[in-house]
Amino acid sequence: MHHMIIFYDAIFDVLGISRIPSWNESWATWGDPSDKGFSFCICEPFDKNKATAGNGTMFAFRARSAEQVRKFHAAGLTHGGSDEGAPGIREEYGADFYVAYLRDPDGHKLACVCYPFNPEENNK
Repeated sequence: MHHMIIFYDAIFDVLGISRIPSWNESWATWGDPSDKGFSFCICEPFDKNKATAGNGTMFAFRARSAEQVRKFHAAGLTHGGSDEGAPGIREEYGADFYVAYLRDPDGHKLACVCYPFNPEENNK
């Protein structure tokens, strides 16, 4: 699980989301305490089998700027993730939808989205 913690530490650092103490040593958690808001947790599968990616599932994280989307994507690639879609506008969702897609080291699909995107304001 160490490789997963390194990966998620890197992408959440870009988003300004810190790792917080988990209720159990076999878990890693980022965000807010569970009674305060957003939290994202990873752990070894309870059934002791290899972790597998959910088919048709994706986690999306909000970015403040297109630059943050690009840094998220780069951090993920540098720390064991794979490209699932380079940073850019996705016209099928509208000219104001700037996103990048990654797969984490176990294959889970992640998105980082700057929406609404305005090139004059958000392309820094």
